[in-house]
Amino acid sequence: MESSSSLIWATVTIFLLAGYVFTRSIVFLVSLFVWFGRVCWLRQLFPVVQVVTLGLLFGWHFSHVSHFIGQHQKSYENVRIILNVHPDEVKIREDGISIRAFNNSFDHQGVQAFIPLESPKLQQSFQNNSQDLQLEVAGNLGPLAQPTNVNQFDFRRIMYGKKVYYNLNKTQLINVRQLPLKSYQAWMHHWRKKLLDRCQQFAEPLRSYCAGIILGEQTDFLKENSEKLRNLGIIHLFCISGLHVFYFIKLIEKIGILLRIDRETLFTIQMVVLPVYFVFGGGSTSLFRAVTLVLIKLVAQRLRLNFRGGVEAWCIVLLINLWLNPFVLLQMGGQLSYLLSLVLISQSTTSSLKISFKLFLVEIPIILFSMYKIHLLTVLFNLLCVPLFSSLVIPAVLIAFCFPLTASVINQVIIGVEWGLQRLDQLPGLLLIGKPSRWLVMFLLVIALKIVSTDAQILKKRLFKVYWLTWIATGVYFRLLPFGEVTFFDVGQGDSILIREPFNRSVTMVDTGGKLRFGSRQKQTSTIAKNSSINYLQSIGISKIDTLCLTHQDVDHIGEAKAVLQNLKVQQLLFPAGVEKTDNFRYQILPYLHQTRIVEVLKGAQVSRLPLQILYPERPGKGANEDSLVLEGKFGGKRILLTGDLDISGEQKLLQNPELVGKVDIFKLGHHGSKTANSPELLSAISPKLTVVSAGRNNRYGHPNAEVIERLQRLRIPVVSTQDYGMISYRYFFNGMGRWKVGIDKKGSIVQ
Repeated sequence: MESSSSLIWATVTIFLLAGYVFTRSIVFLVSLFVWFGRVCWLRQLFPVVQVVTLGLLFGWHFSHVSHFIGQHQKSYENVRIILNVHPDEVKIREDGISIRAFNNSFDHQGVQAFIPLESPKLQQSFQNNSQDLQLEVAGNLGPLAQPTNVNQFDFRRIMYGKKVYYNLNKTQLINVRQLPLKSYQAWMHHWRKKLLDRCQQFAEPLRSYCAGIILGEQTDFLKENSEKLRNLGIIHLFCISGLHVFYFIKLIEKIGILLRIDRETLFTIQMVVLPVYFVFGGGSTSLFRAVTLVLIKLVAQRLRLNFRGGVEAWCIVLLINLWLNPFVLLQMGGQLSYLLSLVLISQSTTSSLKISFKLFLVEIPIILFSMYKIHLLTVLFNLLCVPLFSSLVIPAVLIAFCFPLTASVINQVIIGVEWGLQRLDQLPGLLLIGKPSRWLVMFLLVIALKIVSTDAQILKKRLFKVYWLTWIATGVYFRLLPFGEVTFFDVGQGDSILIREPFNRSVTMVDTGGKLRFGSRQKQTSTIAKNSSINYLQSIGISKIDTLCLTHQDVDHIGEAKAVLQNLKVQQLLFPAGVEKTDNFRYQILPYLHQTRIVEVLKGAQVSRLPLQILYPERPGKGANEDSLVLEGKFGGKRILLTGDLDISGEQKLLQNPELVGKVDIFKLGHHGSKTANSPELLSAISPKLTVVSAGRNNRYGHPNAEVIERLQRLRIPVVSTQDYGMISYRYFFNGMGRWKVGIDKKGSIVQ
């Protein structure tokens, strides 16, 4: 690939430049200097001039975008603004609507918001609408939320690319007005909404297949099944890309031949219709790449220009995309779309097996960086599924969409395909590795690209050895992490704590977090744990918890137990005697216990593989705050005390315990810092060197309580909160040395 295009030197430079400007990661900066040195090593003037010229131009543009985003990081309370929304950007939820406005009256930028709706009739009117809307709303306008837990997905990378910079909270709908269809953009979104409504008439899974494959719409069904598709490595089949554009172009050509349309007219039709299809298809990165590449090739044919091997066209498309959306290569979808297409257009072999294996080599580092796991049979799955989708699924879905009378029959075919995908997902071979560092990803990508591009067999064999040995070493590292940790996850208004000993000798989770819902018709589903504790554990290669401790039965402590039990293997579930009699336990936990051992405990109980002492309660209770499980242990030379939501009366009983006499290094404030806990007597007795608050931002309870904070200040006890730092983690090595790490990025980067 090195000799196929000089433009690729500049393209890679600009990608590295974008990475550094928007993430401030030293990996991109070092790689940029190394890459520029490699360009200079060519000893050719033109590539150097090209790299410098385009680098300065794009660098100025990226700096401007970065400054522009920085100006939109302020918060405004109780604002009243007007939002303009396309009809296909309104998503109906059970107790409201989720919208993405392309314009607002405050500063004309994009806004995302959830608007509660109590009237089913009003909700139905939004469902039936197919014209642009002007919504007058009130609420708190602020910047998009940044990740607050280590390795949490940064949603801003997607939203900034869509020119959305604000999030509207505590939204109240004041007025709705339908806008007339005046612009071509309004007409296109009008017809896209009509086509989406057409998909709604079908039963699942055909409904979602139509919406996803034809219109690029991610339905709830596809989101729920995305884990399966990602595990198999075939999620790309549900993203409109080159395969779909190929079908579309061939369809236009066949219609043109049938109607005897001349080449000049056919060229004009293709140049007009393809951008329209881009909007109808949802405007994804892969669709942009495919459509723009076809348009460039059409223009090149028209002007009789020669693009060698398509690499120049690929570079031009990527440069255009980076100018329009500098975040495109900071997302897994964009990385896979462009890198895999580059591998495809640079290959001379026609062997499907060889090409699939080369693609697999290149995508492993990217997939693991974002998903932490890879299926060893991904090559086989693609060999089976790509022909199946191209020759059966896509044509069948198109037929059903155009001729609804065939939908019932075709839906049975799609049900059969879903059944087959579920069987494939159950095959062994899915490996949870963990999240490799950016350094490692960059290193392995360079090796993988060199393997697929070189013809030197000896060099290829050596690179293969380095590639696989590096992955083996990475897997071993994550299985035997040399450091331990005490981690307080940011789960909003709730508690969730991880205690992991060095070399993964034991993995203990105390509470899971959870969200209380007041008067909501919304289903009791949540992604709190998936975005925090579950995601973090998988990112460090852990799929099994030795002990899950539940301090008491409040939802903000055990509400995410279902998600933890479904996504991680839990060896034993530990809780204070009495919790098993509560409704929360019977309905939210018991149905999801399979091979998990149940352990009911009281003060002084000895539990295998639990590196904590049980100090309370002394007798069975009702799972209330006063019955909270109290745990104590020493990790990395620091003594930790966790009291759940234990109240002051319980603290008085705890102080009678001779085992507690002595000092504590880290104390998690009881009941999220409430004044019903954290008595002066307890704080004076344990004299913690640091206290941690786990509470939600702007929570309705006022946690942590001002009196408690003043009490800590009088006693000169430092306090840190997940509200300010996100996830708070103390990491230590077996020799006792340790350091603190927090989840909120403080280095001023635009995205993580």
